[in-house]
Amino acid sequence: MPDKPASSVADNLKPLLETQKDKVSVGEIVARVEQGDGLAPVVTLLTLPVLMPLPPGVSMVLALPLLFAAPQMMIGRKDLWLPKPLACQAIDRDKLQAGVKKVMPWVERVERVVKPRLGFLTGRLGAVVAGAVCTVMAVVLVLPLPFANLFPALTVLLFSLGLTRRDGLAVIVGCVAMAIAVTAIVWGLHGARLGIHGLFG
Repeated sequence: MPDKPASSVADNLKPLLETQKDKVSVGEIVARVEQGDGLAPVVTLLTLPVLMPLPPGVSMVLALPLLFAAPQMMIGRKDLWLPKPLACQAIDRDKLQAGVKKVMPWVERVERVVKPRLGFLTGRLGAVVAGAVCTVMAVVLVLPLPFANLFPALTVLLFSLGLTRRDGLAVIVGCVAMAIAVTAIVWGLHGARLGIHGLFG
């Protein structure tokens, strides 16, 4: 992976605010975010809606695209493969631009605090490990586990952002988020098991 930081995800999204097309396909949006920087920026963008406060169950649906993107990031693909029906799915310009305006401030805030450092953690091996972790966390996000979304989503965001901006410190913080996520899931499952045992025991 190159030493220079990848282009800004926020900068790559800005042209979508100026598009004159009535509809924009999912494939075009993904290509705009990738900009030759691989799939980490796409994973970063896909994670942001999951972190927003939403009704129960909605975040599970929003996390589904991560199941396509994270494994492909793990194996080193530079361009995201999507099933043709999904890639050709078109979004109305007004809805797309409203969504971009909503996530843009979050993207810009996050990108302001990351910078290239500890680059050995964001090389090829780091990308494989990050992709594997993000894949596991994506599976967790689409499962109906109560109160188990925040730290898995933060883990995916920090790992993908670390790869995008070549920031090894973000990867380290992502490891902390992963540890908290795993602990919360284990305790949650343990509590559910005890509850079921108490109910039927």
